[in-house]
Amino acid sequence: MPDREQEYEGRATDRVTLFSDAVVAIAITLLAIELPVPEGPTVSAFWSSVRHNDGHYAAFLISFLVIAAAWNNHHDLFRYVKRTDARLRTFNTIWLFTIVLNPFATKLLTATGHPSLDTHALRFGFYAVLQVLESLALLAMLKHMTSHGQAPDTPRPVLADMGWQGWSLVAGFALSIPFFFVTNYAWLFWIAVPLLVARLRQLRHQGPSRSADT
Repeated sequence: MPDREQEYEGRATDRVTLFSDAVVAIAITLLAIELPVPEGPTVSAFWSSVRHNDGHYAAFLISFLVIAAAWNNHHDLFRYVKRTDARLRTFNTIWLFTIVLNPFATKLLTATGHPSLDTHALRFGFYAVLQVLESLALLAMLKHMTSHGQAPDTPRPVLADMGWQGWSLVAGFALSIPFFFVTNYAWLFWIAVPLLVARLRQLRHQGPSRSADT
């Protein structure tokens, strides 16, 4: 590829990355804007207000970590990208669509009232479906980039890690959806499954080294 063409491709890739970073930054900012401000004339009343809104703060923390993890995976994915095309930009737009919906989905989690188990399942299920779509969009970008040689210098371990992380998040959020119709604590799948997959991968890598030592 001529030097001038490489310059154009690099400039286009930088625009996609910078635009994506800006959208992620706005989404995280909107999460914080929605946080309720504690009130109370005394320390006791102030902390009572904090406890009253603890669900909002927990939802903010979860969504902040979810968006931060998504951005980190997106950063690792585009770190080695040399060029983009229409298909990759389409996948990236779908990924951004899921990111900008996160503040709405977070607000849905903390809606007031005492919902039934089915309503609770719909609210949390929507949040889980959104995260599944986000991870699938990222995996689609990964597959497209590797199959079309758009990131030829990406180390194989990096590709493997991104793939495992993406599928573990898909599994964690997807498995939680039917369980929300049974229990309010199905969100624990969001944490437990990725941690379990990470631990299994760690043990898998440690196995050959231990065998070699013995």
